[in-house]
Amino acid sequence: MGRITRCEFAESQHRRPRGRTFINVWIHYQVVTMQRNVCELKLDVLTGICRIIGQALHLEQAIEDILSILTETLSVQTAAVMLKNKEFNYLISPSFHQADTNSSKDIRSLFKNGVGLIFSLAQPFAVLRSSKKPLFLDHKALCSIPKDQIRLFGAPVVLGENVVGAIAVDRIFDERVSLGEDIGFLYSIADFIARIVSLGQHAKMREELLVRENMVLRARISEEHLSSACLGKSVSMKRLEEEIRKVAPSKEPILLWGEAGVGKTYIARIIHELGPRGSHPFVVAHCSLPEDLLEQELFGGATPFAGSVGVKASLLEKADGGTLYLNEVGDLSSSHQIKILEFLEQFESRKFSGTSKCLDIRLTASTSRDLSEAVSRGFFRKDLLHKLNVLPIHVPPIRERKEDIPLLIGHFLEKACGEHGLEPRIAPQALKMLSEYEWPGNLHEMKNSFTRLVIMANGGKINMEDLPMVFNSAYSVERKPQEDIAAISRLDEMERKEVSAALERNKWVQRKAANDLGLTFRQLNYRVKKFGLERLINENRTRARRRG
Repeated sequence: MGRITRCEFAESQHRRPRGRTFINVWIHYQVVTMQRNVCELKLDVLTGICRIIGQALHLEQAIEDILSILTETLSVQTAAVMLKNKEFNYLISPSFHQADTNSSKDIRSLFKNGVGLIFSLAQPFAVLRSSKKPLFLDHKALCSIPKDQIRLFGAPVVLGENVVGAIAVDRIFDERVSLGEDIGFLYSIADFIARIVSLGQHAKMREELLVRENMVLRARISEEHLSSACLGKSVSMKRLEEEIRKVAPSKEPILLWGEAGVGKTYIARIIHELGPRGSHPFVVAHCSLPEDLLEQELFGGATPFAGSVGVKASLLEKADGGTLYLNEVGDLSSSHQIKILEFLEQFESRKFSGTSKCLDIRLTASTSRDLSEAVSRGFFRKDLLHKLNVLPIHVPPIRERKEDIPLLIGHFLEKACGEHGLEPRIAPQALKMLSEYEWPGNLHEMKNSFTRLVIMANGGKINMEDLPMVFNSAYSVERKPQEDIAAISRLDEMERKEVSAALERNKWVQRKAANDLGLTFRQLNYRVKKFGLERLINENRTRARRRG
């Protein structure tokens, strides 16, 4: 061999370290790049999970969103979470259904064979390719297994000192990243799931507490309403209160019958509130509406009004889970009587779209008519009456419980004073007359009368001259016939003026005027015809349209 000069030796030594430095730098660059990529992936996943924490009230959706983030962001192909509630609840990521069949079997085998140990051991676990049963190892022992020999691995979801679930995946990162890195990050995800479960549990506990408090409050309010509806000491009102308490827990149809103004709608609502459906809707259907409008309201369909869009939900659908109240059921047309009868027999509502939906509804109805007489005259179906009249309740008029009138006077007087901020007193003679009056309009008449008396009282006192003429006509025991005729004439004139004033206040709309006077539409229409007000109504409506 030839001898090497000093310059050649120095040059060779200079070139060698330069080659090694390039390789080291390249390896270091690859490692740093991979670590940076892993950190970015971790950050993306944790940022996405943090946005989901607000969905703790919807636990299943939150878990599914987390698993979707894992399968879309990382190298995860199969992922599953199992949470322990009253029953074991399996939540699988949406991508699981697209995974291979072996992964599907692995997940089900894991949850089937290892469920007991998962919730008794707070350790990571793995399913090897050579076995179907999970191995429960400590962190160091699990990290020593080659990554390519593992089918699934998982971590427990620990809340406090209790294992409340587990998460299992086939992988987290690709093969270049160690299994220890995968397991460490899986524990972070399990910790986030535990936080979401904790928030959900606290929210659920608070919700249950609010529900209990609400139920107690509703029960208290319902009792107060019942006491108000059954105000009085008469035998008939005590019987009514007893009947209300008996029928409220039932799901059978109720038929409330009694004169107009006795408070049938109010009692129907109280029965609803006292029963198990009190937290669900109480939906009122006014059976005196025109037939086409009632058809739309009851059974749904496209709205006939200009500018309306889409299909309107029916009252039957709105009342699902609650109570449907048929107000004045005696006014139903024959076609609607058939439909209600079919609904009661099948408990099914047919939509106009052609689909059917089973409904859970309690039916309550009211009537001021004698439905037995309506049946005998052919105006009401006998089979429908039998269906509705399962639990009949009679609401007595005021004249049948005169001993309750002083209490009712005090109640409505106090209510009117509170609403208008006034405190008028009643003269003894006026109170005597009010107590002996039969109140043919019942509670509605009494309520409206005391509202007028409180507002119109002179000098803070209700005197005899403040009472409407209708009261005075009941006390002229020794009147002569001529005096009776004169009194009736004055009474008619006063009633005519009151009806005309109510129509004028409500722009000549009879239904609004009836509500203003505490009358039904039929009662007001009778007075309109009695006093010949049809022409006056038509003229004012025509004049209003011209001005418009």
